[in-house]
Amino acid sequence: MKNIFLIGMPSSGKSTLGRHLAKRIDYKFIDMDELIEKQELMSVQEIFKYKGEDYFRQVESKVLKEIPVDQKLVIATGGGVPCFFDNIDYIKANGTSIFLNVQPEDLLKRIQKSDINHRPLINRNTSEESLLKNLQERCAYRLPFYQQADIQIDGNIDVDQLLWILDEIEEK
Repeated sequence: MKNIFLIGMPSSGKSTLGRHLAKRIDYKFIDMDELIEKQELMSVQEIFKYKGEDYFRQVESKVLKEIPVDQKLVIATGGGVPCFFDNIDYIKANGTSIFLNVQPEDLLKRIQKSDINHRPLINRNTSEESLLKNLQERCAYRLPFYQQADIQIDGNIDVDQLLWILDEIEEK
């Protein structure tokens, strides 16, 4: 059975939806950021701080390509995974890709509600306007990569709706 890759911006719901989806379809859930942190023995934020984004993106691509193929996995990728090297092509060749499309304004609300402040490219300590502008620019840059996904869904979807979409696709 093909792996399922969830792609989208930070705070789009990849990990949350991924965990629920994996449980419902009896797949194993993998969070790529957690894999990277285990391998590197430091947080994603620390990797950015001490080794830089270029190093992180190389590790990210390597970890992506080490994930076993066709193993009934739901994989929550980091937000930038599809945008570097040939990662989006690799994802599409080795599973079903699902883009969780969440508007920058909704991402801002989610980030502001969250107690988590570990996203290295999103500084919650700036003004709301500055954070929104950052999200809008990042979304605009990443959208052409995300839109290559096999399936594009609204990021506010629940697991039942996603399962219905997946069933419809399998029937075709």
